[in-house]
Amino acid sequence: MADKKKSILDKAIDLVSSRDEKAAAQQAQAAKEAAEKRAAEAEAKAAAAKADLERQKRAKEMEEQRKRAQEAMAAAREAAKPKFIAEHKISGDETLSHVALKHYGNATRPYWMVIYEANKDVIGDNPNVVRPGMMLKIPELPADLKKK
Repeated sequence: MADKKKSILDKAIDLVSSRDEKAAAQQAQAAKEAAEKRAAEAEAKAAAAKADLERQKRAKEMEEQRKRAQEAMAAAREAAKPKFIAEHKISGDETLSHVALKHYGNATRPYWMVIYEANKDVIGDNPNVVRPGMMLKIPELPADLKKK
């Protein structure tokens, strides 16, 4: 029975050691929770950094695509520009038909319209009004008007 009965001193020691164990357990639990919180914060920061890198990568890819598209558009505009084979200064009694006959060997409407379309900024809205001294650029004939 002596084992079952504890002295006051033993009971006090049990209380103190139990309290110390509880405090140590609480401290360990608090440390564990703090470590888990830091780990979660670090994980969130890593995920945010990864997402930021992905956004930067997509932005860079989009910028490269935009540059390639601009370069392609510039090349297309350059290719669409008519190639000029000569320049011609209008003399006193010349018309666009005369110029077309001289440069293309044909004076019909499709031929002189090629010259007119290439020089609208010089001639103006009326292809029948060309004045002496006007400098016209003579473009290459389109493929459909070239003689076969």
